[in-house]
Amino acid sequence: MGSVYEDDLAIVLDPAMQTSRDAARAVVRRWMQADLVHADGLFANRGRIVRLTENGARLVGEVDHRADEPVTAAVHAAEAARTRLLLEHQTPVVGVAVVGWVSPRRWRAENESVVAAGALVPDGVARLADGSSAAVQVERVFREMPSVVTAAVDLLRRFPRAIYAVPSMIDGLPGLVEAALNQAVGQIRADGSVPGTPTFVQIPDRLVPNRTSVTAEETGNLRTTRPGAASRQGRPWPR
Repeated sequence: MGSVYEDDLAIVLDPAMQTSRDAARAVVRRWMQADLVHADGLFANRGRIVRLTENGARLVGEVDHRADEPVTAAVHAAEAARTRLLLEHQTPVVGVAVVGWVSPRRWRAENESVVAAGALVPDGVARLADGSSAAVQVERVFREMPSVVTAAVDLLRRFPRAIYAVPSMIDGLPGLVEAALNQAVGQIRADGSVPGTPTFVQIPDRLVPNRTSVTAEETGNLRTTRPGAASRQGRPWPR
């Protein structure tokens, strides 16, 4: 996805969670030496954000964000990447396992006519085990309520499910997003239409357990450990 929190790379590199965070950081150092990524320390409680350089982007193919884009775009992409990991590796937040993922770039390319007509491009689309899909939207800054409601109405009209993710460290933002989703659902029902099902999740400050460094020989003897759960796991909206 172009950007990721350094701590989360332990999951990306080894979904079985048998790789220590120190081992993941060693990989980042090698990538930096090869001019494939930059690592920026922006948040004390989130760790460094690792983002692709131009060389790294060329190596892995088309991605949504590179190091030459604004830092704010990299932060948003890292939160979206953490949301994806949360959805893929935690207990299903919508009651159905996530079995695939469509990036914003790919979704935009596959839905050119809809985007040209003004449709919102979600931060990702989760493909679910039951064959349905869910738009995934990350809200990490305070915006005007009408803007959030308009975007939510758009997603809830076009997708059977919409998963809204908010970083747990931002006080007050979860309440604003919840209120906006309630308004969006009300607007769609007032038109006589049936909205998609919204689900709200909080993005935790950490997914990877705070474990000590281990050697390669010791790694094989570690038992699998699931990442820490979000403070409020996904819960369906009341109908």
